Amino acid sequence: MMKAKILVIILFLTIIGFTNTYSQTYKRIVSLSRVITQDIYLLGANDNLVGCTSYCEMAISDKKEVIASAIDVNIEEVIMLKPDLVIATTITKPETIEILRKIGIKVATFPITKSYQDICQNFKQIAEFTGKTALAESIITQQNHRLDSIRNNIPNLPRPKIFFEIGTKPIFTVMANTFMDDFITFSGGINVASDLVRGTITRESVLLRNPNVIIIITMGILGEEEKNNWLACKQLNATKNNKIFFIDSNKACSPSPVTFIDVVEELIKLIYSSN
Repeated sequence: MMKAKILVIILFLTIIGFTNTYSQTYKRIVSLSRVITQDIYLLGANDNLVGCTSYCEMAISDKKEVIASAIDVNIEEVIMLKPDLVIATTITKPETIEILRKIGIKVATFPITKSYQDICQNFKQIAEFTGKTALAESIITQQNHRLDSIRNNIPNLPRPKIFFEIGTKPIFTVMANTFMDDFITFSGGINVASDLVRGTITRESVLLRNPNVIIIITMGILGEEEKNNWLACKQLNATKNNKIFFIDSNKACSPSPVTFIDVVEELIKLIYSSN
């Protein structure tokens, strides 16, 4: 069935005159990730973008073609756009990537982002694809200087224990060796969940770890319910200190080099504010 579908698509490409010649700078890019799309816009390369996912708000408002959800891709619509490059992540189904490559479409796949350094590296790669290398280097240099300046303002106090909640029912948190763990360490804190091998954790375990600060990503009414649940735990240091805060989920979960530093700056202000 897979081979038959590929043959049909190849025939279709022949009819519409699709070519698979590539240049170093790609003029017709399809992005299968919200983060990738944000980076393209940050680089001012949005004219190179022809297709995006239903989560790419900037591109949708810019009237770019929506050809995918977070996971599922409409291959026929991708073909109609005649891209010279599709940029995907590990979330994209492997069979989708295989079909695109077999019909002659160049696909670049980015691995799981595990650190701020990875975020910057991916940004540089997108810059290479769009002929914006010098601009990317300038942006990253500026953000690194900004990060150094922000961190110099961290008070010389004992490092606070921080619990970062990114999901509920079950409670899901930030583990070590992730870019979101960098939010905590760059802010001068200690991740109370750094020993976990899975992201799920019980409320009882959080209480035993007794964080000084709790950060919750925005998730509508569920986030508000979670904050109230923690406030009801009167023995919790974060509750005693009035240190339970929200962070915008879009910035925290899908950061560019710029919005990553935005989050670090906001966390430092929240963590060390005197209320």
